[in-house]
Amino acid sequence: MPAQSLRIGFALNFRTSSRDIEDVARVYEEVLETIAYADELGIDSVWVGQHHFDNTDGPFASPLPFLVAAANRTSRITLGTGITTVPFEDPLRLAEDAAVVDALTGGRVHLGLGTGGANLDGFAAFGLRSEQRHALFAQKVAKLHAALDGKSLVDGADGPHLYPPGSRVRRQLWQAATSIASATAAGAASDGLQQGAFFDPADTGQAPKVEAYLEALERSHPGATPRVAVFRFVYSGRDKETVLRQVEPVLGPRLPALAERAATGGNLKLRGLSVREYLDLVPFYGSPDDIAERVATDPAITAGATDFVANFSYRDEFDAASARARVHSLATEIGPAIGWRPGAVHW
Repeated sequence: MPAQSLRIGFALNFRTSSRDIEDVARVYEEVLETIAYADELGIDSVWVGQHHFDNTDGPFASPLPFLVAAANRTSRITLGTGITTVPFEDPLRLAEDAAVVDALTGGRVHLGLGTGGANLDGFAAFGLRSEQRHALFAQKVAKLHAALDGKSLVDGADGPHLYPPGSRVRRQLWQAATSIASATAAGAASDGLQQGAFFDPADTGQAPKVEAYLEALERSHPGATPRVAVFRFVYSGRDKETVLRQVEPVLGPRLPALAERAATGGNLKLRGLSVREYLDLVPFYGSPDDIAERVATDPAITAGATDFVANFSYRDEFDAASARARVHSLATEIGPAIGWRPGAVHW
């Protein structure tokens, strides 16, 4: 069991193969209903990813308007982006949008920031090169910080300032770090740290970044409260063999693409794996006790996580009944198995 209590959250896909706007709207409505159900169960957070265009896995271009709709259906759950693709954004417009959404949601929006590694094919559509993404991220995050900090928006002059004020959004930023240097930068900026599901190994890749983040945060902001969210694919069921039979038909055909996507982030360990080998290496799967054991021993979590985020994305199409069942299991079985209870840890 981690030394400290964890908040729990979840992430869902928005996949539908249909290009009919009514079908897309139906999926959005079903995801909103799932979030409302999670709010009733006391789950701490929900995280919505941003994936541009129809050549990405589960395209969903605009999380912030969706989170306003989610706020209208809920009363307490934290509403986050995991992540917003910063290189595609104008940082000032992102700051303005986030500040307005912050006001509309009563301060429940948390903005996760990433470089766009899952959207590499989309850079050309924005007139950018994917190899620029890390430099663009650093430049635009610096401008976003300045705007949210209330600094003048005109260099060398006491010009206009962001309105509504962005101070609360600034305190609720997160960065999805892909290197020790970027994890250190997130800590130095007092942002939270997000670590994803499979881009790099938990032991040799993610745990060192968590440690670097914590060291940088304490060095630059002594006494500041860390925020470290670790995202993991979670497939729960009666036991491991049952889950394997359930997910193998879907995961099997997708594994080569998942392996190549991980390879773009530097993790070559997924190539050539069977579904069982992949399940043993990457996701948390099996009974609630099996999953609790993985949470308790995951190197990135034990290095200092504050949030455990279950990613339930693996189906080709969004399945509302399955999503509801998984959220219920997270709140009533997996959460208690790792020592979680609603409202035990505050933001």
